[in-house]
Amino acid sequence: MALIAAASSALQWWPASIKALDGIEHLVKDPLHRLIASDETESRLVVIDLDEDSIAAVGPWPWPRSRIADLLEALVGPYGALAVGLDVVFPSPADAAGDARLAALSDFAPIVLAQAMDFVVRSPALVSGEAVFAAPYIAATDSRSAVPATGYMANHAGLAKARCVGNIGLQPDDDGRIRRVPLLAQWHGQVTPLLPLAMLACPLQRGGVAGGSLAGLVSNPAAGGHWELPFARQWSSYVVIPARAILDGSAPADLVRNRWVLVGSSALGLNDRAATPLAAAAAGVMVHAAAMTSLLDRVEDRAPALPMDGRWIATLWTLLTLAAGAWALGRYKAWWLVPATVGVVASWLGLAAWLVGRSAHFSASAPLLAYVLMLFVISVELWMTQREQGQILRSFAAYVAPAVLDQMLRQGLNNPMLPQHREITVLSADMQDYTGLTNRSSLQDAADLTREFLQCLTQPILDHGGTLDKYTGDGVVAFWGAPLTQPDHAQCALRAARSIVDNVREWNEARVREGKQPARVRIGVEGGSVLVGDLGTEFRRTYTAVGDCINAASKLQAVAKTLSCDLVVGPVAAGLAADASLVPVASVQLPGHNEVSVLWSFSSLRSSLPRGASH
Repeated sequence: MALIAAASSALQWWPASIKALDGIEHLVKDPLHRLIASDETESRLVVIDLDEDSIAAVGPWPWPRSRIADLLEALVGPYGALAVGLDVVFPSPADAAGDARLAALSDFAPIVLAQAMDFVVRSPALVSGEAVFAAPYIAATDSRSAVPATGYMANHAGLAKARCVGNIGLQPDDDGRIRRVPLLAQWHGQVTPLLPLAMLACPLQRGGVAGGSLAGLVSNPAAGGHWELPFARQWSSYVVIPARAILDGSAPADLVRNRWVLVGSSALGLNDRAATPLAAAAAGVMVHAAAMTSLLDRVEDRAPALPMDGRWIATLWTLLTLAAGAWALGRYKAWWLVPATVGVVASWLGLAAWLVGRSAHFSASAPLLAYVLMLFVISVELWMTQREQGQILRSFAAYVAPAVLDQMLRQGLNNPMLPQHREITVLSADMQDYTGLTNRSSLQDAADLTREFLQCLTQPILDHGGTLDKYTGDGVVAFWGAPLTQPDHAQCALRAARSIVDNVREWNEARVREGKQPARVRIGVEGGSVLVGDLGTEFRRTYTAVGDCINAASKLQAVAKTLSCDLVVGPVAAGLAADASLVPVASVQLPGHNEVSVLWSFSSLRSSLPRGASH
């Protein structure tokens, strides 16, 4: 468990460039993004869409620069937008008058132009247009966290004096989905912010956003400089207005006034589509809309910063839960820990969803992998427990009936082989005059006699839930009350004793019909406290009981030879059984005892010998 904890913690801090776990990470986080994304309408920004209908109404793309200028002037003028971010790059000049208007707007109006930084290694590098890095509002931030770019596609030189420019270049993951964005991109030591960040920081915007608020947004990005987007809103939550409705003035002004505006395209012909955790395809500008939403949440303290790095939160959670699992493994049954682990996994997914919503950088899969390994450890522990229990049960197969084995398995006894003190009732039975009977028989007849007699003794013991202690040549010792606790152990022992007498009588009747000599059974039953368990040696294990009542039962069996009854019950067993049909048959001082004991038997009990046969 300690090794699992160490490995899981290490995974939290490995560089994001390790791709082996990316698939698992996305498999966990993408559903969490879809789960936590709110469907509440985003009322702080609006998207102006250069959609198919607008292109059909206004004309084919690319539009004249003058038409783009008309759109921007309408947004910052009559419609009263706070600032407009343009998700479009103009790499070459077009109509001079339109370009001049765009240059003037980028110099005096809250317009943020775009340039696309490239993050793919190419040969030769993609360098087009004139990139703009003059962004004094970013100077206070930590440029060391900027993502190095390999090239760029920027606007033409006529727009190089724009005061606010943002990066729209993104770097998809290996599966083509965009999950992370570079808040800052760096090219030869110069830094450019992401388009939504540039909009918030642009000095020309109306209303203004404090520079100190922005510094906190980029001072602690994710590893590698990328910021994991939380995708806090569903795509349907955003207000999207066709560009033609702004140009012809049909769009309601209150949908735009005092809102942040992003201008982009969903038209298929413009080839600006992006796959995200929320959907397989969306307009590329929607990624910037999602980033803008999260940045505004941070600026407005709707999503306050975490008290510590998300990786530390995940690491501490993993260490605590694995420590709890290690503690529980030594105290609870392994199979109880499986549902507990499932509960921990569900709890972690809840915490991971909360961290995802806070844009935390962490590995969601590292704890899950740790829990999978913990389930493996639990499975091994369960297998070892079952293996050990199976060995114990196989050992007990020689002592108890299958029904008792099943009950032991259901109760999950904790190593019943361990010696322990128990209150039990002991039955000792043997054949009277065994030596004389076997001496007068052939070897085969003697073997048959022994085997058949022991069968008459053994079956009732097992049928009544007894435990075989040992065979004594021509007899058997058994007890009740261990390994399973039996409150009625005395009654069970007496029922088995009576069945033994009946079995031996039926067997004897068959022997007499075959012309063979009958054999009398002698049974002694007594109760008491014993030490029971595996009392064998390293050479041979044996489950047995040691105590005074074991010897007493054997002595009672011997006394039966002098009495007319086959079953003799000692005073302790008779008291425990409390059977009204028990009657006193003798008062005897047993060998080794200082007191006279009253012995009992059943008045209605038949003899084990057939009628007319002598003892």
